[in-house]
Amino acid sequence: MTAAPAAATRTVVMEFPSGDQKIRVLHGIDLDIDFGRLTMLVGPSGCGKTTLLSILSGTLTPTSGSVEVMGERLEQMSNAALVRFRRRRIGFIFQQYNLIATLNAAENAAIPLIADGVPWEDAIARSGKLLDYLGLGPHKLKLPKQLSGGQQQRVAIARALAHEPSLVVCDEPTAALDAEAGQAVMGLLDDAATDPSRAVLVVTHDDRIYRFADRIVRMEDGRIVGEGAPVAHLEA
Repeated sequence: MTAAPAAATRTVVMEFPSGDQKIRVLHGIDLDIDFGRLTMLVGPSGCGKTTLLSILSGTLTPTSGSVEVMGERLEQMSNAALVRFRRRRIGFIFQQYNLIATLNAAENAAIPLIADGVPWEDAIARSGKLLDYLGLGPHKLKLPKQLSGGQQQRVAIARALAHEPSLVVCDEPTAALDAEAGQAVMGLLDDAATDPSRAVLVVTHDDRIYRFADRIVRMEDGRIVGEGAPVAHLEA
């Protein structure tokens, strides 16, 4: 018996209004995202990658079709239930780090825990351990402006993983980084994806990081046009 995927879409259509008309950007997408794997969604700009990522993460509701994450149908949830679900089960990593300038690294990484009701001191202790693991132990008390771009992105990864989400979604996580920092960040995400209770989905244009993928899904014009393993994945 095949294990259920971490996330799945079925016949998902997405349309956006444009004057008196509607523009269809997704055309009946069927996609499974598996546990324990790093899946990359690739394709030209404007093909619908970020729209599909937003639907899978519950920040956008499709025009039609179904979206299931961890056994829950997102399109059937109330707004309040969806907010709670995202906060507890999904981690977000973006091209822009979106760190709070007045909080230090440990405080920024602890935000999801604090939002979920974890006492401040416990949340800071847990985020600090994660920053240690990510190689940022000496920088836990630094403000974002005191960190390099790669270090800020690692803080963003810590923030995304702090509440132990089942699904981690990443939108162009290496686009603002140089090659070395980008490789380091993807190494961390690759490690995170090995957890059999977690799935990682990365939207990217950066072909330098394709080798980190367990699976690459290619999109064009709002449709999935192919998929498979990259030519060479990093060996464990």
